[in-house]
Amino acid sequence: MGRKSQNSAADAESAEANTAVSNAQAVRDAMAEGLEALDDIDAFVRDRYGKEIPRQQISAYKSQARRKAGEAPRRGGRTRGDVEGYLAPPGRQATDGDLIEALQALKPLVAKVGAENVKKLADLLS
Repeated sequence: MGRKSQNSAADAESAEANTAVSNAQAVRDAMAEGLEALDDIDAFVRDRYGKEIPRQQISAYKSQARRKAGEAPRRGGRTRGDVEGYLAPPGRQATDGDLIEALQALKPLVAKVGAENVKKLADLLS
């Protein structure tokens, strides 16, 4: 049997440190440090604990931690209000007595596509 190298004690300590902290706890520790980006959390966990955690797993742990903390889930994407040039449809009115306002709203459409085409559109919709 050969002699053990002196580095084996340091390796044993680092292996002990890696098993002492779960992946979820490592991600929670990174979030406690104020890190939010997946790349930052991944680098923190790799440097501090020497662990490689898949990005999808980091994302899942972040979501679970936020849910337990009572935060609303963060969702990406845009809403209709964020789209350039989007004009929200007018709200529904309870009365039918606003015929004049409805006709005034049609005036720009008539100017844009012409009276004949508006008639064709009305026929299609009726």
